Amino acid sequence: MFVDFHSHSTFSDGTLTPIELVKMAKDKQIQMFSITDHDNVDGQLEAFSAAKSFGVDYVAGVEISCEYPTMLDMLGYGYSVGNNFLVETLDELKKYRINRNTLMIEKLNGLGMEITLEEVAAQAGGDVIGRPHFARVMQNKGYVSTKEEAFEKYLGDDRPGYVRKKRLTPQQAIELITIAGGVSVLAHPKYLNLERTRFENLVKHLKEIGLWGIEVFYSKNTFSETVFFEEIAFKYDLFITAGSDYHGANSMDVSLGMNVDSEKILKTMQYFR
Repeated sequence: MFVDFHSHSTFSDGTLTPIELVKMAKDKQIQMFSITDHDNVDGQLEAFSAAKSFGVDYVAGVEISCEYPTMLDMLGYGYSVGNNFLVETLDELKKYRINRNTLMIEKLNGLGMEITLEEVAAQAGGDVIGRPHFARVMQNKGYVSTKEEAFEKYLGDDRPGYVRKKRLTPQQAIELITIAGGVSVLAHPKYLNLERTRFENLVKHLKEIGLWGIEVFYSKNTFSETVFFEEIAFKYDLFITAGSDYHGANSMDVSLGMNVDSEKILKTMQYFR
């Protein structure tokens, strides 16, 4: 069964609009689809409208960056797009992100790069500014040869041009999604980089505070990782999702859509229908 519960549009760090993504999902015959932009739901109404036009089974999505020693992102699904608490909380994070972009410009300027926020905003084309947009400007001006070099030397976590995001705790993210009428799923658990016992303890704790599912099937997983995450999901009676984490041209090695055994994803699809 072809599904995809994890993708990004121009409302965060993807290169395709919600309409373009939904059309691609239709063309690829994806049977259930979600756009999960980082820390905002601004593109959801456009996505729902496109899904209705193209006849795509669509689920409201979002990916919330959480405060944790390693990468922990919480996916939210099926929430009320107009929920005031959700929108206002994410708007506060957006305001901080704008200030963060200014601080990153100042850091890069201090490293000898003549880059302006206006140039980065132009690269973003009116969409939410992300680190890939900084990287493109740096590449275009000859400060780096590739986007990968920009991240390795300057923009990656703890690199000299990086400024930390303001993040919610995992519990705050789960509570936010729950209050908005949605369910919470632990995104790409491989990036937590936890050994098995610590990962299981984390999942047990998150389950106790409202975790609904795990992104068991992920485009970058190894076979053994998928098997392990599926075992943990089964052990703790958690729903299973599948996501490509497609970003368009910002993820050239990833294609939209995940081919998953129908028996393993059917329960999740039935929940959202």
